[in-house]
Amino acid sequence: MLNKVRKILKSSVVFLLVFPSYIAAHVAVYFSVAHFFPFSQPYEKNILIWLLVMLGSFLGFSIMISTLLAHRWDNHFNRKYYFFSGVWVGFMINILLFFAFGWLVVFASQLAGFDPSERKIGSLAIIGAAIYSLYGIVNAFTPVVKKINVSINNLPKVWIGKKIVQISDVHLGHIYHVDYMREVAKRINSLNPDAIVITGDLFDGTDGHVDVFIEPLNLLKAPQGIFYASGNHETYLGLNETFKVLGKTKITCLRNQIKLVDGLQFIGIEYPKHSEKLSVVRAIKKISNFKQSKPSILLWHTPTQVGKIRRLGISLMLSGHTHKGQLFPFGIVTRFMFGGYDYGLKKKGNFSIYTSCGLGAWGTPMRTEKHSEIVEITLSKG
Repeated sequence: MLNKVRKILKSSVVFLLVFPSYIAAHVAVYFSVAHFFPFSQPYEKNILIWLLVMLGSFLGFSIMISTLLAHRWDNHFNRKYYFFSGVWVGFMINILLFFAFGWLVVFASQLAGFDPSERKIGSLAIIGAAIYSLYGIVNAFTPVVKKINVSINNLPKVWIGKKIVQISDVHLGHIYHVDYMREVAKRINSLNPDAIVITGDLFDGTDGHVDVFIEPLNLLKAPQGIFYASGNHETYLGLNETFKVLGKTKITCLRNQIKLVDGLQFIGIEYPKHSEKLSVVRAIKKISNFKQSKPSILLWHTPTQVGKIRRLGISLMLSGHTHKGQLFPFGIVTRFMFGGYDYGLKKKGNFSIYTSCGLGAWGTPMRTEKHSEIVEITLSKG
C-alpha cells in the first residue's frame, strides 16, 4: 500500500511539473492555428479557444487519471483510455514541430520576396503531423530485427558463431499487453537464439497486474539460458513484485550476480533504488566468482560509467534505457546526455557496447526516432 502511495505521489509531482509546459504547447498551437487560419467571425475564435482549453484540460489530466484507473482496474476500456491520452501527447509534440517548420517556411518565403499561402502551409502542417504521428505509432508496434556482429577476445570455441538476442525496454503493461509479448516471443524464437538477454524495463512500472505476463514470457526459448537485469521501471513497480513474477518463469534474474555458461560470463547488475548511487565497477568486483581474465557480457540498464567499465576488462556491455529519444528531436538530447552511447554499437579496443533503442515505448505509444527493435548479436573471436 505504501509503495502505491509513493508511486501516486511521484506521478503527481511529475505531472505538476510537466503540466505547465503542456498548457503552453496548447497556447502555441492556438496562436499557430489563429495565424494560419484567420477568423472571419469573432465567435470562431471563441470556439477554438474553448476547444483547446477543453482538450488541453481533459486530455492533459487524462495522462494521470488513466494511469490511476488502469492501475486500479485493469480492463479493456481503461487500457484504451490510457493509450489515447498518450497518443494525444505525442500528437501535440509533432504538431508543434510541424507548425514550427511552417513558421520557418513563411519567414523564409517573406525574406525571399514571396507571398506564400499561409492557409495551405497550415493545412499541410496539420496533415503532416497526423501522418507523422501515425507513422510513429506503427514504428512503436512493428519491431525490426537489428543484426550486429561482435568480436570478443578469448571467446570460447563453443560460442563462436552463436547468437544472442537482446531485448530492452519492452514496458509490458497497459499498452504493451499479453498479445504483444506473445508475438514478440514467436519472433525471437524464430531467430533460434542460443541465449536471450533482457536489459531492464521489461515492465512499465505503472501496472501492478504483471502476473498475466508469466505465460507469454515462458514462451521464450534459448538453450543456453535467458538472463535478466532490472531497470528503473522495475523499481517503480517494486523489485519484490518483479522478481516474484519472474521467479515463475524460465528467466534467470541476475541481481549483482554472474552466470558462467561454457566459459562466457553473463553479468547482471541490478538497477539501484530511488536516489541511490551505484558504482557498477565496484558492484562487479564484489561478485566472488568474477574473473577479469574471462570473456564477459555485462547487462546494465543505462549506458553510463562506460569508461570505468571498459577499463575493468568487460568484453561486451549491453544497455537500453534511452529509447534513442523515442520522439524527434529528443534523440539529440539523449545523444548529448549519454555522450554518444545512447544508441547503437560502439567499439574501443577489446571493449564493445550496444545500446538498444528498445522494444516498447513509454508515455506516448509512438516512435519517430527509431523503430522498436529486437537485437540479434552474432559472436566471433577477436
